[in-house]
Amino acid sequence: MANDDNGHPRRTRSVTDPMMRSVRVWNELLAASTDMAFDLVLKNWDYSRSLRGSAEQAIADTLRLQRQLSKEMLQAWEGYSSEIMDILDRGGTVDGENEQ
Repeated sequence: MANDDNGHPRRTRSVTDPMMRSVRVWNELLAASTDMAFDLVLKNWDYSRSLRGSAEQAIADTLRLQRQLSKEMLQAWEGYSSEIMDILDRGGTVDGENEQ
């Protein structure tokens, strides 16, 4: 082994190498964990936004269908009530003939 300027054997490099490798590994693990955490947050945010959009679309479709159903039911009721009024106007006769 070579000696340093003070005459001591140079052992610092062999001692610090594993320590530096360990520090580098921990830094890489921290960076990877941080990236994963940010990815999860972004994916969750995108999913929530997509779910909100889907929910809004479902509500809009439901309201549109309800409006259409109400309109059709009103038309059916108007037709039914018109037929009832025709029957009552005829006074219960068949084909508009008066019974005597």
